[in-house]
Amino acid sequence: MADITYRLVVPYKTVEDGKAWGVILPTGEINLTVISGRAPSLVKVDEGMVKIMASETEVKHRLFVRKGFASIANDVCTIASEMIIPIEKVKLEEFKEKAEKDSFYQMILEEMKTIK
Repeated sequence: MADITYRLVVPYKTVEDGKAWGVILPTGEINLTVISGRAPSLVKVDEGMVKIMASETEVKHRLFVRKGFASIANDVCTIASEMIIPIEKVKLEEFKEKAEKDSFYQMILEEMKTIK
């Protein structure tokens, strides 16, 4: 199967872009997997983790998003969000303080517990 192009953008800048087998988006109770050949759509992205997939079973990269939208067309998935944090930029001690006041950071800390 062909790769798709993905872009993750916040206001005024691209956080990451590239090619991948697919992208898994947090879209409510179930996640949406975007792969080559998917029908064009515009979807609401919920607070959660976006997974960039190297293959059907291998995660290439993880990023946390704070709500937004994804535009999917012609094998391009563009995710626009007010905040995107790559997993390698998660600072647990700093986020623990923020989690007391902000559910986004609480969600990140909970997700980090499940990642090996």
